[in-house]
This record gives sequence, C-alpha cells and structure tokens, in this order.
Amino acid sequence: MMKHWEHIIFDVDGVLIDSMPIWEHSASLYLKQAWNIDAPPLIDKDCATLSLLEAAAYMKQLYPQIDVTDRTLADGVAAFIRERYWQAEARPGMQETIHTLKEQGYHLYLATASETENVRGALSNLGVWDCFDAIYTCTDIGYSKSYTEYYEKVAQCIGMPCKDLIMVEDSLHSMVTAKKAGLVVAAVYEPYSVADAVAIRDVSDVYVDTLPQLIPYITLAQRK
Repeated sequence: MMKHWEHIIFDVDGVLIDSMPIWEHSASLYLKQAWNIDAPPLIDKDCATLSLLEAAAYMKQLYPQIDVTDRTLADGVAAFIRERYWQAEARPGMQETIHTLKEQGYHLYLATASETENVRGALSNLGVWDCFDAIYTCTDIGYSKSYTEYYEKVAQCIGMPCKDLIMVEDSLHSMVTAKKAGLVVAAVYEPYSVADAVAIRDVSDVYVDTLPQLIPYITLAQRK
C-alpha cells in the first residue's frame, strides 16, 4: 500500500547528531575530570541504561570518597554531558535533509531519551532546531522508548494515529517497540548499531545509509 506521509518523527542521538561517543565514555571521563578517579570502562556500560540519579547512586556505591548528594552528583554529570553534547557534530546530510523536508511542508518532530535543554543546544548550533514542531522526551512523556505507551502518547500529542507516523531511528530496541505501536519505521545506518544490522533491516520498513536517502521514501513511503 502506498501513502503520502506528512508527519515524521526523528530520534536524535545517532540519527540527527553524532552524539553516541559522548554517551559511550561519559561516566568514566566525568569521574576522572571531577574526582580524579580512574574508573574501568565497564562503568560506562553499566551507567548507559540508568537515569542520571540512578547512575549517581551507582557511582557513589562504587566510590565512597564521592561525598556529595546523589542530586549534586547527577547535576555535575549532566553539566559535563551538556558541555560536550552542545558541540556534537551533525550526522551526514542531516541539515540538508531536515531543511528540505521542512521546505516541502512536512511536520517534523523529535522523540528522544535526551533532555530538551541538551537537544535544543545541539540542534540550535547546527541550525535546525526551529525546523521541528515539537520535542517529546522520555521524561516529559513518562515512558522510555522501550514501551509502546511512549509512541502512543506521542501520537496523541501530534493528533494522528500511530499508523500515519514515520519514526526515523537507529536503535533496534526502539524500532521494535515503534513497530509494535503501529508506526512506520525508517532505519538509518549508525556505526554503533552495526551488530544489530541484520535485525534492523528485518524490522524496518525502510533502511538507508544516510539521511538524504530518506527523502524519496518519505515522499511516497511503501509499507511492507
């Protein structure tokens, strides 16, 4: 079935900006810079699935010499990440794609686990923040992107059924959940997701190597 799509939702990290290296080592780098602690690389993997407060509590459990509250530590980590995040580079062809779609009249949205302040800073620096109609963070929606309820609430906010929305993603687990919720999934190649490449191709409705390749598919997307 062929259909013209008007509402496009973009993930941020790994899709619009090259921020994955920022998250990859943020915990260990912060501990070294702020506390002169040489933490093993495993701590970055452990903290990757935690909220900032959860990560702070975990760091304090590992390193009792950190003598501040969980909130203070979490705020410190957030500030450290923010400074690096705002300087993130665009993924290949990102600005061209976003400006082209906006000029063609598409409604563009952001769906992300990152905080609004960080995303606004990064995308403003790259000249595309004003192209988006709205941002839907996991914090604001109340669910992570591992829950179909996240996408259902985003669809309610946009005022469209899930089946009429395209989700542009790079993460397998988010794609799987978006598909379960009924969205059309467009997958974009991202080096950090290469281990899941086969599964990503299988679950997605469209797979592209770079964002500009999405434009003809979005103009007249085809469901499987």
